[in-house]
Amino acid sequence: MNRGITPKGDAQTASLQGTAHPVILVEDDELMRDEIVGLLSEVGYAVRAFAGADQLFAAEPEPSGVIILDLRLKGPSGLLMQQKLGQRADIQIIFISGRADVEDAVAAMKAGAFEFLVKPFRSQALIDAVGGAFDRLGDARVEMSHVEAVRAAYESLTETEREIALLLAGGLRNKQVAFMSGKAENTVKVHRARVMQKMGVNSLIELSRQLQRIGITGDGSA
Repeated sequence: MNRGITPKGDAQTASLQGTAHPVILVEDDELMRDEIVGLLSEVGYAVRAFAGADQLFAAEPEPSGVIILDLRLKGPSGLLMQQKLGQRADIQIIFISGRADVEDAVAAMKAGAFEFLVKPFRSQALIDAVGGAFDRLGDARVEMSHVEAVRAAYESLTETEREIALLLAGGLRNKQVAFMSGKAENTVKVHRARVMQKMGVNSLIELSRQLQRIGITGDGSA
């Protein structure tokens, strides 16, 4: 690696040290492993390093956070590890490789890798990739929090309110919902107001979008 590092300010370094997860490095070349650990530690990241997939999964059966994977390892390859980890919202993978193999790079990126760096890469390129990966993890955590809030709001609805919500989200008007549900139109209006309040929305378009975020469509399917 070329050590052209942009220094980190004290506040930024403190922020890095406060990340929810350490960086996980899987690299079977001891010298490269030590160099990456030293580099990332220098700019404030906590790093857990492993020589291969077996060591990682023995220590952490379900690892999360930013994971730096060597593409070609002794034992299961980086691509096989990526498959095992799956495309989870709490994982971002950065591949490093000694070969500029376009086919492997395309496969890794299609499977959800955040970045693919070819050795020898610039130190700053790795630092930037790790920072960007943590930013994406943060965005994913915010989205997951929003989805959980929407799901909790939906689960707070009564059975009747859910029925009304689904019919409204499907584009039906109050009179049509009343006919479909067998309820008086005024009753539908009351339930509609409760649904909108509990779901925290101001329009039927917003209601439909919120339900879609938790996998529920206007026809009631999930």
